[in-house]
Amino acid sequence: MVALTRRKYLIGGTGFLVFAGLGSWALVLSEQKATSVIGKPFMLTDADGRAFDFKELQGKPSLIYFGFTHCPDICPTTLFLLAQVMKKLGPDASQINTLFITVDPDRDTPEQLKASLSTYDPHLRGLTGDPAQLTAIRDFYSIEARILPGTGKNYNIDHTNTVLVLDKDGRLRSSFDLHASPDEVVALLETVMQGR
Repeated sequence: MVALTRRKYLIGGTGFLVFAGLGSWALVLSEQKATSVIGKPFMLTDADGRAFDFKELQGKPSLIYFGFTHCPDICPTTLFLLAQVMKKLGPDASQINTLFITVDPDRDTPEQLKASLSTYDPHLRGLTGDPAQLTAIRDFYSIEARILPGTGKNYNIDHTNTVLVLDKDGRLRSSFDLHASPDEVVALLETVMQGR
């Protein structure tokens, strides 16, 4: 089983910065384990322009990743990992909610999300929305995101590089990053699906 991420990282196009140590991240996970996202007043929009309510997560484990489609390296690598996991799950992939929540609502319109995510896996659902709502969701999960200075629309974003693992009741159970193997993630999901 994949252990909890040892450090919380902020990731940008040029590398990573350590944001918090093991104690802080483990504390965040333990504090939020009993708190479900289901029923929280977060409303987003998916890549087809449909409203998304987190009540839709009820009944299935979920993988949630916060990133942006203009990311040059870390986000594509993590999305490729998620696509590999979905492929390994085969028919069982439909039993997992797999969400990509943007940290860049100015550029990640529903149309942009649809075009970008279509190259990975059809189970991957892109979400965007009002910046205040996105910030509230990031705060709920202690996800950091910071725009780096740039020119015009060519900016980059440092953000927490963590895939969150929720159980069927929307409670945070674990996390992993792009260094996990597809087999490790599948094993973790099987454990969560069995309610252990």
